[in-house]
Amino acid sequence: MILVRLPSTLRVGASDTLTVNEPVTTVAALIDVLDRRIPGFREQLDDSVFNFAVNDEMLLYHARDRRLADGDTVEIIPTISGG
Repeated sequence: MILVRLPSTLRVGASDTLTVNEPVTTVAALIDVLDRRIPGFREQLDDSVFNFAVNDEMLLYHARDRRLADGDTVEIIPTISGG
């Protein structure tokens, strides 16, 4: 099981948390599962305003290649910028 925390801009319904019980081995595979559940999900992520964290570790490079294990928590975090 992978627990996914979504930002408010990607939520479907009232919950900010989804549970994925399908076997997924990478963040990319997780995105595929989420896109099947939430049509258009992948396209929303392709606008480069989201980062990923796995078990509170921010992934700055090659996030979609990150391996996942049962029990991991994946957070999708909006990028914050300013100056």
